[in-house]
Amino acid sequence: MFWYMDCYNRYLKCLTEMCGSACEPEWTTANTVKLDLVNTTLRQFSKGTSGEAILIIPPQAGHHATIADYGEGQSLVQACSCGGANSVYVAEWKSATPDRRDETIDDFIMSMRQCIKAIGTKVTLIGLCQGGWQSAIYTALFPEDVENLILAGAPIDFHASRYSKIAMYAKFYPMSFYQSLVAAGNGLLDGKFLLTGFKMLNPVERFYGDYANLYLNAHDPAYMKRSRKFRKWYEFTQNLPGAFYLQIVKDLFKENRLVKGQVKILGRTVNLKKIKQPLFLIAGDKDDITPEDQLFNMERYVGSKNITKLIVPAGHIGIFMGKKIIEEYWPGILNAVRTAACQPAAA
Repeated sequence: MFWYMDCYNRYLKCLTEMCGSACEPEWTTANTVKLDLVNTTLRQFSKGTSGEAILIIPPQAGHHATIADYGEGQSLVQACSCGGANSVYVAEWKSATPDRRDETIDDFIMSMRQCIKAIGTKVTLIGLCQGGWQSAIYTALFPEDVENLILAGAPIDFHASRYSKIAMYAKFYPMSFYQSLVAAGNGLLDGKFLLTGFKMLNPVERFYGDYANLYLNAHDPAYMKRSRKFRKWYEFTQNLPGAFYLQIVKDLFKENRLVKGQVKILGRTVNLKKIKQPLFLIAGDKDDITPEDQLFNMERYVGSKNITKLIVPAGHIGIFMGKKIIEEYWPGILNAVRTAACQPAAA
């Protein structure tokens, strides 16, 4: 009888957790709004006194920008603050509304430009995941605005030798499939489609393993608290402009135009050779979203002479918000950035 009641209580706890509604994640670190645009909010987390200005560019992949400030001990924002020396900013991408369905990469690059103008000085750009190719494009077009470029788990060479599952799907599914997703969202890509797609990359873990672990740990308050916090972030989705999404699928994932020098933004061809800043490339050894060569191959195409490559023991999102990585690796990365800033720039 006790065994039966225990199973029943575990089941009720799991059901309560799973049925909880997803609400917008909250920022961990106190901040102020520096600039509010149609598609972006520029948040300022610290006003440095002696260090550089750091602008973090989160991915636009259906999830909230709080990936950069997930929690205590898991906050890239706090790691970058470095005791208050640096001025730290995050571009918070807004969920797309129907009137924004025609926005393209051009619109978001212009928003980044407005953010940097509001900051008022050159920045160290940190591009996370899909925010990485966006940061690379910006740096190639406006190198005068960028002091250093840090890319973490970011695809640049989408057709690198070791395909990720996402790159494989982009290659084999016809463009009409992606167009149908946008049509179903009336010109937007519904973030729930993206979330389902991510779950389908590892269906056994997402649709069985996660729930099994929840059941097994139902009587562990600490585990349940961590699980609840992650689901709150993971299950909350944001929409993307349809034109933006289809441009990414076609030009980057399918045709790999960025490294070919065939991407045009704001009427200008994006030439990665224009990137001459100190470049820091960070990959995860268990990352099945962006394999390391999709990022590390970037060194073949840029003009930077000072390039640092680092593989950390993490999966994809662990690179930016894993407690061990934030505490043990990011301080060294940021220290290397400060050291590089003291060296002469490449000619």
